[in-house]
Amino acid sequence: MIDLVLIAPVRAYREAMAMAIGTDPTLELLAGVSSGSEALACMVPRQPTVALLDFSVDSVVPLMASLRRTAPSTRLVGIGISTGHGQSEAVVRGAEAGLAGFVDADQPLGDVLAAVRLAARGESPCSPRIAALLLQALQRRPEPPRMPHQLRGQGPARLTPRELVVAELAERGLTNRQIASRLVLGESTVKSHVHAILAKLEVERRDQIALSGLPPSTGGGGVEAPRPTPTSSPSPLR
Repeated sequence: MIDLVLIAPVRAYREAMAMAIGTDPTLELLAGVSSGSEALACMVPRQPTVALLDFSVDSVVPLMASLRRTAPSTRLVGIGISTGHGQSEAVVRGAEAGLAGFVDADQPLGDVLAAVRLAARGESPCSPRIAALLLQALQRRPEPPRMPHQLRGQGPARLTPRELVVAELAERGLTNRQIASRLVLGESTVKSHVHAILAKLEVERRDQIALSGLPPSTGGGGVEAPRPTPTSSPSPLR
């Protein structure tokens, strides 16, 4: 048995829905109410499996958030959703507020009952028209700015001073052997540093290392790291 609450401001609509629900032995209508306050009151003692929420209810999006807090296990299904021009953002806001299913205003009562059963099983019913509105709204939203690799993460994910020096030299095209010579390190040590740098910057190859936007690296003692060129060879010791 799937118990549900219906929230719709139009009495005739609630009565017609109650009659349709009564023809299905797997469904039980606990209450049909006209406002958000009535819905919250009836859902406190017994949280229904599904709540049908008409989109014509006043302050429908804030009401969704209140219902989610009051009855977190209840699956919310929006009904009577307009698919006309300019409605896509309202649909997206409903999805963000926690709607588990969508029934548009042109769908018959049978589709509403089917959506209740699907939502009770953990699925997310959605008509093709609503799906199109969601896609249109998402496509119009600006793409979030991409975070540079070197700025991802905090704390341990950031490069150490030594890794910054190695990363800068690798970015300039030096091989592990050339970096080892410049920094007076073992080649195996440089190789270990490069592996750590790739992991922290979340890249796969050394030619993907990008340090633009970071302050100049230092060699650990406050001295700016040398800026060699890939074709230059290490200067002999004097």
